[in-house]
Amino acid sequence: MLRRFRSDGSGIGAVEFALIAPFMLLAILGSFQVFAFARARMLTVAAARNLADLISQQDGVTTSELADFCKAGKLSLLPLASSTFKASIASVSYSGSLRKIDWTDTSCGVVAAITNAANTATSVTPTAGDSAIVVAASYAYSSPLTFPISLNVTFTATALARPRSGTAVTYGS
Repeated sequence: MLRRFRSDGSGIGAVEFALIAPFMLLAILGSFQVFAFARARMLTVAAARNLADLISQQDGVTTSELADFCKAGKLSLLPLASSTFKASIASVSYSGSLRKIDWTDTSCGVVAAITNAANTATSVTPTAGDSAIVVAASYAYSSPLTFPISLNVTFTATALARPRSGTAVTYGS
């Protein structure tokens, strides 16, 4: 009977599958988590860049136009939920030997990094008369899957854009 049991191969595939299936499932779900995490990071950067680019194309902006641009930045996050997206905007100009913040707008949410906008714009405002739009954005990402790990991360991104007209973008109500 023992000899017959050792020579019987039925059920070997089922046993092998039962041993391998958990690892395969873990690898597939883990790959999805990594992909979704990377995608959320890239979309956060894209939203900040799009917002800076939209504003830099204007000669002047109003509060209501900035609210519309904020909506456009949030649309850049699709298909992710955009309710946790925040972006603070500043216009920085270099006059004399000093970079100064001309105006800021936090109607799309307050991001603390915008207070450092003058230093952030140093690389794109090398000569007197230059100006830049600085967008500091944040996005709180919560993974739709909680297996194999639950991811709740806040991404931050900073985007810089030089005004297309060559002069600083003005701000008015």
